[in-house]
Amino acid sequence: MKITKNLLKTIADIRVGYQAKTGIQENTQGTHRLIQSKNFDSFHHLRPKGLISFSPDRKPETYSIHKGDILFQARGMEHFSYYLKKDLKDTVAAGSFYIISIKNKNLLPEYLSWWINQPKTQSYFQSQSQGSLMSFITKRTLSRLEVQIPPLSVQKKVVKIIVLAEHEQFLLDRLSSLRSRLVKALCLKAIQEQEK
Repeated sequence: MKITKNLLKTIADIRVGYQAKTGIQENTQGTHRLIQSKNFDSFHHLRPKGLISFSPDRKPETYSIHKGDILFQARGMEHFSYYLKKDLKDTVAAGSFYIISIKNKNLLPEYLSWWINQPKTQSYFQSQSQGSLMSFITKRTLSRLEVQIPPLSVQKKVVKIIVLAEHEQFLLDRLSSLRSRLVKALCLKAIQEQEK
Protein backbone atom coordinates (compact mmCIF):
# COMPACT_ATOMS: atom_id res chain seq x y z
CA MET A 1 0.00 0.00 0.00
CA LYS A 2 1.17 3.50 -0.84
CA ILE A 3 0.82 6.70 1.13
CA THR A 4 -2.50 8.40 0.43
CA LYS A 5 -3.26 12.12 0.79
CA ASN A 6 -6.63 13.19 2.16
CA LEU A 7 -8.21 16.41 3.36
CA LEU A 8 -9.02 16.19 7.06
CA LYS A 9 -12.73 16.80 6.43
CA THR A 10 -12.94 13.56 4.41
CA ILE A 11 -11.44 11.36 7.12
CA ALA A 12 -12.70 12.94 10.35
CA ASP A 13 -15.60 14.83 11.89
CA ILE A 14 -14.73 18.23 13.35
CA ARG A 15 -16.81 19.80 16.14
CA VAL A 16 -16.42 23.15 17.86
CA GLY A 17 -15.86 23.02 21.62
CA TYR A 18 -18.32 24.20 24.25
CA GLN A 19 -19.36 27.86 24.14
CA ALA A 20 -21.54 29.07 27.00
CA LYS A 21 -24.43 31.46 26.37
CA THR A 22 -23.59 33.67 29.35
CA GLY A 23 -20.06 32.68 30.36
CA ILE A 24 -18.88 29.68 32.34
CA GLN A 25 -19.43 29.73 36.08
CA GLU A 26 -17.31 27.34 38.12
CA ASN A 27 -19.41 25.18 40.42
CA THR A 28 -17.89 22.48 42.62
CA GLN A 29 -21.25 20.66 42.48
CA GLY A 30 -21.41 20.93 38.67
CA THR A 31 -22.37 18.00 36.47
CA HIS A 32 -19.43 18.28 34.05
CA ARG A 33 -15.75 19.16 33.89
CA LEU A 34 -14.20 21.57 31.39
CA ILE A 35 -10.89 21.26 29.51
CA GLN A 36 -9.28 24.66 28.92
CA SER A 37 -5.95 25.75 27.43
CA LYS A 38 -4.52 26.34 30.91
CA ASN A 39 -4.95 22.64 31.72
CA PHE A 40 -2.01 21.74 29.44
CA ASP A 41 1.62 21.93 30.48
CA SER A 42 4.51 23.23 28.37
CA PHE A 43 4.83 19.81 26.71
CA HIS A 44 1.11 19.93 25.74
CA HIS A 45 0.21 17.17 28.18
CA LEU A 46 -3.21 17.38 29.80
CA ARG A 47 -3.34 17.79 33.59
CA PRO A 48 -6.88 16.51 34.45
CA LYS A 49 -6.62 17.38 38.16
CA GLY A 50 -6.89 21.07 37.30
CA LEU A 51 -10.20 20.83 35.42
CA ILE A 52 -13.01 22.97 36.81
CA SER A 53 -16.54 21.67 37.38
CA PHE A 54 -19.60 23.46 36.05
CA SER A 55 -23.16 22.90 34.86
CA PRO A 56 -23.56 23.41 31.07
CA ASP A 57 -26.37 25.62 29.78
CA ARG A 58 -26.28 23.78 26.43
CA LYS A 59 -26.61 20.08 25.59
CA PRO A 60 -23.24 18.71 26.78
CA GLU A 61 -23.42 15.62 24.53
CA THR A 62 -22.50 17.79 21.54
CA TYR A 63 -19.23 18.84 23.17
CA SER A 64 -18.35 15.71 25.15
CA ILE A 65 -15.01 14.10 24.48
CA HIS A 66 -14.19 10.40 24.39
CA LYS A 67 -11.22 8.08 24.19
CA GLY A 68 -9.71 8.32 20.71
CA ASP A 69 -10.79 11.92 20.10
CA ILE A 70 -8.23 14.59 19.28
CA LEU A 71 -8.36 18.10 20.73
CA PHE A 72 -6.99 20.84 18.50
CA GLN A 73 -6.11 24.22 20.03
CA ALA A 74 -7.69 26.65 17.58
CA ARG A 75 -7.20 29.87 19.51
CA GLY A 76 -3.96 31.03 21.11
CA MET A 77 -0.23 31.33 20.48
CA GLU A 78 0.18 27.63 19.68
CA HIS A 79 -2.07 25.36 17.60
CA PHE A 80 -1.24 21.93 18.97
CA SER A 81 -3.25 18.72 19.03
CA TYR A 82 -3.73 16.28 21.90
CA TYR A 83 -4.85 12.66 21.61
CA LEU A 84 -7.14 11.37 24.38
CA LYS A 85 -5.69 8.07 25.52
CA LYS A 86 -8.55 7.32 27.92
CA ASP A 87 -12.13 8.32 28.63
CA LEU A 88 -12.77 11.33 30.83
CA LYS A 89 -16.26 10.95 32.23
CA ASP A 90 -18.65 13.92 31.88
CA THR A 91 -15.97 16.15 30.36
CA VAL A 92 -16.31 18.73 27.59
CA ALA A 93 -13.74 20.78 25.68
CA ALA A 94 -13.85 24.59 25.80
CA GLY A 95 -14.68 26.69 22.75
CA SER A 96 -11.00 27.38 22.06
CA PHE A 97 -10.71 23.77 20.86
CA TYR A 98 -11.97 21.75 17.94
CA ILE A 99 -12.85 18.13 18.68
CA ILE A 100 -11.68 15.77 15.94
CA SER A 101 -13.21 12.29 15.69
CA ILE A 102 -11.76 9.94 13.08
CA LYS A 103 -14.15 8.16 10.73
CA ASN A 104 -11.52 6.32 8.67
CA LYS A 105 -10.64 2.87 10.03
CA ASN A 106 -7.26 3.01 8.27
CA LEU A 107 -6.12 5.99 10.33
CA LEU A 108 -4.84 5.85 13.91
CA PRO A 109 -5.80 8.88 16.03
CA GLU A 110 -2.36 8.87 17.65
CA TYR A 111 -0.78 9.17 14.21
CA LEU A 112 -3.13 11.98 13.15
CA SER A 113 -2.39 13.93 16.33
CA TRP A 114 1.34 13.53 15.65
CA TRP A 115 0.86 14.67 12.04
CA ILE A 116 -0.97 17.81 13.13
CA ASN A 117 1.91 18.71 15.46
CA GLN A 118 4.59 18.39 12.76
CA PRO A 119 6.48 21.52 11.57
CA LYS A 120 5.09 21.29 8.01
CA THR A 121 1.51 21.25 9.30
CA GLN A 122 2.23 24.01 11.80
CA SER A 123 3.60 26.16 8.96
CA TYR A 124 0.32 25.66 7.13
CA PHE A 125 -1.62 26.87 10.18
CA GLN A 126 0.66 29.90 10.59
CA SER A 127 0.08 30.89 6.97
CA GLN A 128 -3.69 30.61 7.40
CA SER A 129 -4.12 32.01 10.91
CA GLN A 130 -6.28 35.05 11.59
CA GLY A 131 -5.64 37.72 14.22
CA SER A 132 -2.32 39.20 15.32
CA LEU A 133 -2.22 39.05 19.12
CA MET A 134 -4.46 35.99 19.52
CA SER A 135 -4.08 33.71 16.51
CA PHE A 136 -7.18 31.79 15.40
CA ILE A 137 -7.58 28.82 13.05
CA THR A 138 -10.99 28.55 11.38
CA LYS A 139 -12.83 25.28 11.05
CA ARG A 140 -12.57 25.63 7.27
CA THR A 141 -8.76 25.94 7.47
CA LEU A 142 -8.52 22.87 9.70
CA SER A 143 -10.89 20.86 7.51
CA ARG A 144 -8.73 21.59 4.43
CA LEU A 145 -5.54 20.29 6.07
CA GLU A 146 -3.91 17.67 3.86
CA VAL A 147 -2.99 14.52 5.76
CA GLN A 148 -0.53 11.96 4.47
CA ILE A 149 -1.69 8.49 5.52
CA PRO A 150 0.82 5.65 5.25
CA PRO A 151 -0.17 1.98 5.69
CA LEU A 152 -1.34 1.00 9.20
CA SER A 153 1.89 -0.92 9.79
CA VAL A 154 3.89 2.29 9.29
CA GLN A 155 1.48 4.32 11.45
CA LYS A 156 1.93 1.78 14.26
CA LYS A 157 5.72 2.15 14.03
CA VAL A 158 5.42 5.93 14.24
CA VAL A 159 3.11 5.64 17.29
CA LYS A 160 5.53 3.20 18.97
CA ILE A 161 8.40 5.66 18.49
CA ILE A 162 6.24 8.48 19.90
CA VAL A 163 5.40 6.43 23.02
CA LEU A 164 9.07 5.56 23.58
CA ALA A 165 10.12 9.21 23.14
CA GLU A 166 7.46 10.39 25.62
CA HIS A 167 8.58 7.78 28.16
CA GLU A 168 12.19 8.86 27.71
CA GLN A 169 11.17 12.49 28.30
CA PHE A 170 9.30 11.44 31.46
CA LEU A 171 12.38 9.64 32.77
CA LEU A 172 14.65 12.58 31.94
CA ASP A 173 12.30 15.01 33.71
CA ARG A 174 12.17 12.73 36.75
CA LEU A 175 15.95 12.34 36.77
CA SER A 176 16.39 16.11 36.56
CA SER A 177 13.98 16.61 39.47
CA LEU A 178 15.75 14.00 41.63
CA ARG A 179 19.16 15.50 40.81
CA SER A 180 17.92 18.95 41.80
CA ARG A 181 16.64 17.62 45.14
CA LEU A 182 19.96 15.82 45.74
CA VAL A 183 21.98 18.99 45.07
CA LYS A 184 19.80 20.99 47.50
CA ALA A 185 20.14 18.29 50.17
CA LEU A 186 23.94 18.18 49.79
CA CYS A 187 24.18 21.97 50.02
CA LEU A 188 22.07 22.04 53.19
CA LYS A 189 24.14 19.22 54.67
CA ALA A 190 27.37 21.13 53.95
CA ILE A 191 25.99 24.23 55.72
CA GLN A 192 24.80 22.19 58.72
CA GLU A 193 28.23 20.56 59.06
CA GLN A 194 29.88 23.99 59.16
CA GLU A 195 27.59 25.03 62.02
CA LYS A 196 28.80 22.21 64.23
